[in-house]
Amino acid sequence: MNILAQPTAALTLDRESLARDIRALPSLPPVVLQLMDLLQQSDAGLDEFADTLRLDQALSVKVLQLANSPFYGLSGRILSVRDAIHVLGLRQLSTLVIAAALTLQFEALHGRSLHMRAFWRHSIACAVAARQLALQRGWNDAAAFTAGLLHDVGRLVVDSHYPEQAAEIIAWADQQDISHSEAEHALTGIDHTELGHWVCEHWRFSTDICRAIADHHKPPTDGPATLADVVHVADALAHALDIAGLDNEAVPPLSTTAWQRLGLVEPALLPLLRTIEEEFRHLETVLSPVKEAP
Repeated sequence: MNILAQPTAALTLDRESLARDIRALPSLPPVVLQLMDLLQQSDAGLDEFADTLRLDQALSVKVLQLANSPFYGLSGRILSVRDAIHVLGLRQLSTLVIAAALTLQFEALHGRSLHMRAFWRHSIACAVAARQLALQRGWNDAAAFTAGLLHDVGRLVVDSHYPEQAAEIIAWADQQDISHSEAEHALTGIDHTELGHWVCEHWRFSTDICRAIADHHKPPTDGPATLADVVHVADALAHALDIAGLDNEAVPPLSTTAWQRLGLVEPALLPLLRTIEEEFRHLETVLSPVKEAP
């Protein structure tokens, strides 16, 4: 590691100001919250989902686009929200609704320092990887997808509210050849995992999802496998695939404990990576990428 002088500008980030900024963030759309509640109900019928989804035109369009994508071989033949849900299934519906809704939230948080298209591509890839890992264990794959999608949302909070400090953190990480999280701690004393935890609590996600985001860089060293292990490994897999397309893409340190708790073995890795890439391409055809700031 290169030993460089500390940055000349003081990074004025304090928890009280950041907490206020997060409390001021817009809430998730009511339709999304209603759909998430329905997905937790084992007796909810298809018509209930269709009627709720129709209340949000933008989400309805996304669902129809996905159902008519070449992936399902029904291009142009699905004309109603109800038929689209029938084709997709409720699990895939939950994935799409969460991703489409959070696309809008991410755009609202847009700052000036992050490469937003790369950020969004990595977030989707991590979400897909987390979903696949959860499916292997028979866990709630929608929760895993959500946690993977939101794992770096804390970076957006800093980037949107404190773009100069965000730029300095990015530059310092590159100069020192350290992780973004390490640079955050060194310069501000707070990192994006803690901020992401606060954002997810504000958006009323489950405790498991909030905890997974808080711990995704440092999953517990003992105890049973948790969603934090899933997001931790998914983040590493997404970086390994280089889906974000950044020149300085690097795989973060991987916890062997998390890897072993998930029961992963090397022979299964290549098929898993292929599945993640395929699902990523499928989702990206429907979810519009976030645009870079001018």
